[in-house]
Amino acid sequence: METPFFLINKEELEDNILSFESALKKIWPNSRIAYSVKTNSLPWLLKHLKTQNVIAEVVSDEEYELALLCGYKEEEIVFNGPIKGKAAFLDSINKNSIVNIDSQHELEVFKSNIKESKGNIGVRVNIDTSIFESNDIGYIEDGFRFGFSDENDELSNAIEIIRFGDMNNRIGLHFHCNSVTRSLSVYRKLAEYAKFIIEKYNISPSFIDIGGGFFGGVEGKPTGTDYITAIHEVLKNTVNIETTMLIVEPGSAIIGSAVEFHTSVIDTKDNDRTRIVTTDGSRINIDPLWSKKNYTYRIEKNTEARIKLEKQVICGYTCMDHDRIMSLLDENILSIGDRLIYEKVGAYTMTFGGPFIRYFPDVYVQNKNSLDLVRKRMKVRDYYDIHTK
Repeated sequence: METPFFLINKEELEDNILSFESALKKIWPNSRIAYSVKTNSLPWLLKHLKTQNVIAEVVSDEEYELALLCGYKEEEIVFNGPIKGKAAFLDSINKNSIVNIDSQHELEVFKSNIKESKGNIGVRVNIDTSIFESNDIGYIEDGFRFGFSDENDELSNAIEIIRFGDMNNRIGLHFHCNSVTRSLSVYRKLAEYAKFIIEKYNISPSFIDIGGGFFGGVEGKPTGTDYITAIHEVLKNTVNIETTMLIVEPGSAIIGSAVEFHTSVIDTKDNDRTRIVTTDGSRINIDPLWSKKNYTYRIEKNTEARIKLEKQVICGYTCMDHDRIMSLLDENILSIGDRLIYEKVGAYTMTFGGPFIRYFPDVYVQNKNSLDLVRKRMKVRDYYDIHTK
């Protein structure tokens, strides 16, 4: 197959889903897995996840519409984020999506148009960063930017508006936060904060959405069972797990480890300090945030040469000098036609990378006995047509 291309391992993808599904069935049966669409919005993936009883978690009107196009019903969508448009917001509420309110303008629209919460409306809580260890999360100084804060009147006001008309205090609570370490300690702290909010506001939660950010499919890291057990241990005496649904929002944990990116060496050259190896893939494809320090990779040699070189700098196809993916130290010398295959690159890559200099590459799905092309590489005409009336 012509490089570059992404390759999805369908079996590993389903194993990652099963890791969370089996844990939830055993520990907290009243639960749902809501896949984070922003992590990888490939339509094939969304359609396949639907067949696996995974619902969609979206954070924009566009993602909401995409989930519907991929076959999800409104009640199979969790609508999060602070940028919901009025029309999509009202449509999601009136058609029984699970909706977590995350902005003042949503509160105003809700207050003006809805007479009762129906139990499927939640509020995103702005979590006090001081409850975490400093190495576990970022933004310690300024706090998280999402949700309503308990430290002032914002959360109290939001809860009062959302549970208006529901005498049973049936309101959902959303506690997602960004984590650096993805440690079990982070989720214990989240669960403890959920317990604090539930008791302070005398809430009988219709659901607790604990968010995402989990590890998945990574040897030596916490598993779905580890995470769900930690959350359950904290909350089991605070809520009735038969009536309070637990929602988890894995994105990377489902798709991250199941994807490879295949590239080929297209040129080598030496300057007076090192060898430069240019490939037909870019850091844009596998690290769109330009933040990774290392990669899991393997090399497939096109020749039998086994001469080792002290240093080879692996670079992408772009004209940016900083498109340097990694340095190989004391590895076999690479030649034109050799392949570098990057593993565990399914999150925030094939849909986030963008059509810069070269356009979106092919995406294949590896089944046990077949290889299916599920996205053709974007051609120049495709790009031109998008931008032409």
